[in-house]
Amino acid sequence: IETQRQTIEERKKQKKALICNFFKEIDFSTCPISDFGELKNGYAFRSDTYDCNGSHRIITISNVTGDRYTNMSNHNSVRTLPKDIKPHQILQHNDILISLTGNVGRVSLCSVDGDLLNQRVGVLKVFDSFYKQYVYHLLSSRHFEQSMIDRGQGAAQLNISKTDIENYNIPIPHNKSIIPILSNTLNCFDERIEVEEKLLGKYEEQKQYLLRKMFV
Repeated sequence: IETQRQTIEERKKQKKALICNFFKEIDFSTCPISDFGELKNGYAFRSDTYDCNGSHRIITISNVTGDRYTNMSNHNSVRTLPKDIKPHQILQHNDILISLTGNVGRVSLCSVDGDLLNQRVGVLKVFDSFYKQYVYHLLSSRHFEQSMIDRGQGAAQLNISKTDIENYNIPIPHNKSIIPILSNTLNCFDERIEVEEKLLGKYEEQKQYLLRKMFV
């Protein structure tokens, strides 16, 4: 298990190093996120409408962990859609989600079509699909998360705003043909990390099984 954890950390370090070295070797300019997309807020669900047997899952800030996809092992649900819910609050697969409260600046992708967006989670609607994966990889970096933590306001827990995110600057290569190449390479790293994390989960399940058997 420990070896597997080290393998995962090494993969993450390799991905980070790839991004850093990439921008040392190319010419680029910086542009605010608002040039590429708009952040939209979630719906204010009432807790008394939650139903554990509901067919519509709700994504809250606890589900946006910073992993590639939202962690829905624990989630709230509702049976019916609110009449006043907006189209962007019914999510699509691979929508870019950002936590706006508490652990601010965490970024994950929506794992399936049809999940619902709760308040204090933002969805970044990228105008041009050409940039979508590229923007996701830049925002899923530690640099973005730390930048949002630095901008966060609030005594009890941090909060960031639509403006904080849309004013964040990202590097854009002058040679735009490089963008899909980098995005696809980083996707491969993420897919490999996912495989390694699933394997780690299997090892941990085996350990718990063996521990239970020891005391039967």
